[in-house]
Amino acid sequence: MLHAMISIHAVVNLLHLFLLRWSQQFVVVICSIGIVIAPQATADKKENDNLLQVQFTEQHGLLTQEIIKLLEQRHYQPRIIDDVFARDVFTSYIKLLDPQHIYLSNSDLAPFKFLNEDLDDLLVAGNLEAMAQLYNLLQQRRLEFINFSLALLTKTEPIFNFELLEYISTSPYDEPRLDDTQALNNAWRKQLKNEFINGQLSGESISEIQHRLQIRYTSMRKRIAQVELRDAYQAVSNSITTVTDPHTTYLSPRNVEDFNIDMSLSLEGIGAVLQRDEDYTKVIRLVAGGPADKAGDLQASDYIVGVSQNGETIQEILGWRLDDVVDQIRGPKGSLVNLQIIPGGDLQQARKTIQIRRNKVNLDDQAAKKSIIEVETNQGIRKIGVITLPTFYMDFAAAQRGDPNYRSTTRDVYNLIQELKSDSVSGIVIDLRNNGGGSLREANQLTGLFIETGTIVQVRYADGVIEKQMDRNPLLAYHGPLVVLVNRYSASASEIFAAAMQDYKRALIVGSQTYGKGTVQTFGDLSSGQIKFTQAKFYRVSGASTQHQGVFPDIRLPSLDDPTKVGESSQDHALKWDQVKEIKHNRYFAFERIIPKLKEQQELRQKSNVDWQYTLALAEHSQKRPALVSLHLGQREQRWQQEQDWYLSHINSLRLGHNLDPVEKAEDHEFDYDDAQKDPYILAGAEVIADWIDLAR
Repeated sequence: MLHAMISIHAVVNLLHLFLLRWSQQFVVVICSIGIVIAPQATADKKENDNLLQVQFTEQHGLLTQEIIKLLEQRHYQPRIIDDVFARDVFTSYIKLLDPQHIYLSNSDLAPFKFLNEDLDDLLVAGNLEAMAQLYNLLQQRRLEFINFSLALLTKTEPIFNFELLEYISTSPYDEPRLDDTQALNNAWRKQLKNEFINGQLSGESISEIQHRLQIRYTSMRKRIAQVELRDAYQAVSNSITTVTDPHTTYLSPRNVEDFNIDMSLSLEGIGAVLQRDEDYTKVIRLVAGGPADKAGDLQASDYIVGVSQNGETIQEILGWRLDDVVDQIRGPKGSLVNLQIIPGGDLQQARKTIQIRRNKVNLDDQAAKKSIIEVETNQGIRKIGVITLPTFYMDFAAAQRGDPNYRSTTRDVYNLIQELKSDSVSGIVIDLRNNGGGSLREANQLTGLFIETGTIVQVRYADGVIEKQMDRNPLLAYHGPLVVLVNRYSASASEIFAAAMQDYKRALIVGSQTYGKGTVQTFGDLSSGQIKFTQAKFYRVSGASTQHQGVFPDIRLPSLDDPTKVGESSQDHALKWDQVKEIKHNRYFAFERIIPKLKEQQELRQKSNVDWQYTLALAEHSQKRPALVSLHLGQREQRWQQEQDWYLSHINSLRLGHNLDPVEKAEDHEFDYDDAQKDPYILAGAEVIADWIDLAR
């Protein structure tokens, strides 16, 4: 896994047993470091097009045996190494190599079908020959695709008939794999035609598009010849580890080095977690408080397709290695980088260029912050405190030095609570949206601020031993009305805190279903590199696991996130939900009596609130996105205009509801959700508290 995380948890001890950070396959955070270097191996060059011919060494085979042995002996839920395992690894390998079904056809894969039954025996024996052959075939098909595209681009006569009625899938990874090379060639032609249509919709001329694409594919051809053996072995190792569970991965020696560098907070970047998605570079998430997050223009799921330094011409990066992309984006603190992006990864959308100033991600940017908003009720204006918590952090180095004033989530939140109490707030909203986790210790201690004493979370190991994480401090920092605001990106430590608050009936959980990351990872040493593997699972005091299902809110709010595409349950081979024995615990409020009424009142607000109507309209519109788009230029232009008109109409309806003048272009509207008073989700949490207080009267 390309995993060089310079990110929000840089202040916790990463080698702590309860590592809570969650990650994606082939992910990297932009920062000033190198990327993975896998074990050295021999390589042959093919005379035709100078393609690297992967040939794994005996050391690779031995390392593969070590990986399998460690997973069998130490993983929380080890796989039986049988034909089912073989089929899963083979499927995983193909998915890693060709996720969008654009390079390998059914006829290509037919000679390798024996791996569905034999791969387990081959891997146990350290035999990677067939895996190397398949990787070489992929590289050959990628080269054929590039040459095919360049051949079309060199034609002087019209390349495409834009009046021809034909279609291309918007989700090729969901489509069946194509049968043969002829079908692949047709798909490649359609893909190139789609590029021309997108270019024309963005205002480019045919010659401009042709020139740009020639540069792109020529660059891709050079880069495919630069592929390294570490890329191939990374695919092999990840196809083995991820069928055990999605958070288990092999880290090469360079991976381990990068992972440790991650903790230093001394490196600069834009603070974005990236993933290779076919030939595109996809933004997985933004580091809270990082430069990209603060700039506000880059969003999760965007494609980055071009990069330039300030004042230079944009250079396309399609088909580039992820570490080469990092080399272009990273840079010294204070410098500017221009990114050309495709919003939402929607290839039918026009490209836009944004600018980000590189900087460090500092602890202050990650720290808890407070604000106060006002909610109008029948009894008058109520002041509600809001504590925004981007991550569960702790300055572990300062604590080890004996610094009595070291920063931590719990300390900071405690101080903010005292300030809010002095401001006479009627209740507090703790905002955990997009909080991906962090320190388990801080999740436990933060929970302790709101309950007297008791178990916070249960940790079950592979041998069945259950360890209880306890709060033994009877100090209550706050005992008033409390709402915990969550969404689909609230994960790990966030889920532990939210689950405890829900089980103790200490707070109402408002928002949407959380991520469902309820596993614990640790490291195991290998002869070369390490394995980050799952060794335990989290369970609530109620006995239910947070794994897979996450935490369901008491009061649900509209969400744009599709739970079938985001979250643990969307991951292949994710460990399943289960439960252990419930722990006896206190219950602070009788929420079951008021939750139905709270839901009813929130639903009434959603029907009349323009922000919620806009959100619901977006969600419904997204669900209706067509599976196929036309490659008829006239139809696409018409569809493009309809989309622009739809967004503009709904933006102006939203603005009208806020007494703002209409805009002529949808992109001219700015969402000011940095102001808590204007954030509909925070307002909803505050309104739930106000309803709770009124119902308790």
